[in-house]
Amino acid sequence: MPSATPLSSEARLTGEAPMLLLPQTASTTLDRPLHSHPEGQLYIALQGLIVIEAGGVRSVLPPGRMGWVPPNALHGASAHLGKRLDALVGFNLYLAPALCAGLPAESVVLHLTPLLRAMLERMREWPRRQTLAPRAERLLAAFLDEIGAAEADALRLVMPRHPRLLRLAAAILEDPADETGLDEWAIRLGLSRRSITRHFRAETGMSLLEWRQMARLQRGMQMLNGGASVTNVALSLGYDSVSSFIALFRRMLGTTPARFAGAAD
Repeated sequence: MPSATPLSSEARLTGEAPMLLLPQTASTTLDRPLHSHPEGQLYIALQGLIVIEAGGVRSVLPPGRMGWVPPNALHGASAHLGKRLDALVGFNLYLAPALCAGLPAESVVLHLTPLLRAMLERMREWPRRQTLAPRAERLLAAFLDEIGAAEADALRLVMPRHPRLLRLAAAILEDPADETGLDEWAIRLGLSRRSITRHFRAETGMSLLEWRQMARLQRGMQMLNGGASVTNVALSLGYDSVSSFIALFRRMLGTTPARFAGAAD
């Protein structure tokens, strides 16, 4: 989790440079406290996991996902690399504010398509912090069009704004396996069941059950990436059976936990 002490805003681009693409490797482990900058930023995960906290949204990026952070948004991130000690984890792409007008106004998770990945490989060859040649400008414009059309992913948790609901959400993040029911939470928070249900969905876009499932999935990805077995992850997260965890994992990520864990070795 990022530090609670924000850094001052600092620019990543200078002069007329419209973008900056930097590799993210295990030797430069990403673990930054909360900060902001005038540029928009894409965290692009190729291996391991990247966890982003931005604008009250907690996102987990497995390989093949991108995390968008709009300009001037307070955010922090941490990389979870498993056993990879010297591999390329992904990229950080900074975009000049003028290029961000057509991109989402809040932090979202997007799918990294083969076309976008091929474009990134070409962009790696460009000189850093310099103006772009006309051909490169056209490719960047096409890249931004593809980003704007990229499929959004559900691998994020919107934190509620109401202080008592935020307390509930923080408790779930701390212990996703906690099975405390709605009646008990209503007593603890001094709210009715109906108020919790209605306001939680209104502020997060999810029911409490769906939010807890996503919190479990996020924690499960981190545990699997760290080397825990599928059985241990499922049971420690409070699932009644390993098969239930596998079914949710497959439905949300399109792969099994075992294959996901194998890719992290």
